[in-house]
Amino acid sequence: MIALFIPSLLAGVRADTVGKDVLEYAVRTFDLANSSTSYSYMREYTTEPLGYATLAYITARFFNNTGYFLFTSQVMVILPVYIIAYKKRNQIPMWQTMCAYMFLFYNNSFNVMKQSVSAVFIMLVYLYMKEHKKAKMIICFLIAFSFHFSAVFGLVFIYMAKFLNGKRNKNTKIALVAISLFVLLDLRGISSFLLANSLLPEKYTRNIEAVFSMDTNVYLRIVGFNTHVFFDWVYKLFLVFTPLYLMRKVDIKVDKNIKILPVIGLAFYSYVLMMFRTIYGVRISLYCDMFLILLVPMITKVFRRESLSDKIAVNGFFVVFMGAYWFVWVMIYGWSASNYFQFRF
Repeated sequence: MIALFIPSLLAGVRADTVGKDVLEYAVRTFDLANSSTSYSYMREYTTEPLGYATLAYITARFFNNTGYFLFTSQVMVILPVYIIAYKKRNQIPMWQTMCAYMFLFYNNSFNVMKQSVSAVFIMLVYLYMKEHKKAKMIICFLIAFSFHFSAVFGLVFIYMAKFLNGKRNKNTKIALVAISLFVLLDLRGISSFLLANSLLPEKYTRNIEAVFSMDTNVYLRIVGFNTHVFFDWVYKLFLVFTPLYLMRKVDIKVDKNIKILPVIGLAFYSYVLMMFRTIYGVRISLYCDMFLILLVPMITKVFRRESLSDKIAVNGFFVVFMGAYWFVWVMIYGWSASNYFQFRF
């Protein structure tokens, strides 16, 4: 009830102004679903992904308030996170995984709703991949893809991490790095090619142009020195490299892919930020960043936890470490949810 219902309830009772994209597509999609006489009619007049549109339609059949749709959208995020925490409970206490998600990504899910669903289901894809459960892996990927096309990038990142950590010779790995660098250096050309050949949905034209055209004035464009974006970038360095550095001195069995995926995400985010003066790269790096909910709690395994006071001190450091990021990023800058929390009534 605490882990699933309360976060979903808060998401459902929030005002439509809490989250820039709520008014942009959540309210519009739900209103269309609520007024549609059939599912086929709704699909004809919406450009939203299949999974998101279907969720809106099903919710609208039972309720006529957008808050219920925001509630079910959050359930689609928090439930997979809980399943992930349960699956990893032998390595990481469940409260730590849930706590990491709440501090690092919960507020962001108020704004980036469809992609948050996609990102957590991609994490389930990876876990089922490790368990060799192909049917569940395919189902989770289809759900992720049905909520956001960019789920493909999440799958690419996973296979890239597996390749780098696999038993391959150095020349093969160097070739992969070289190909990846080429893709990064010509992102605009590759994106234009995909659009020109109808290999990307047409709705991404505006977003891609917003990233690569420095003349385009969009809300994700960085002008001058932006304090809160600089803070976010610096703290991402701490979130990724602090557990990795501390674990070097302690013999802890950690999934190598979970260690490298956040590094790949940080590299991609940094490249787009530095080269194109936009934080739009975080929309793609989210598929790697989400694995921080399994990496950051590893900090607690580094320190001695023999007595009760040791456990309190270590767990306290873990909470403060993430809480500092949440407090500045959300409470001071009010960035992740685009607004401070307000109730809808």
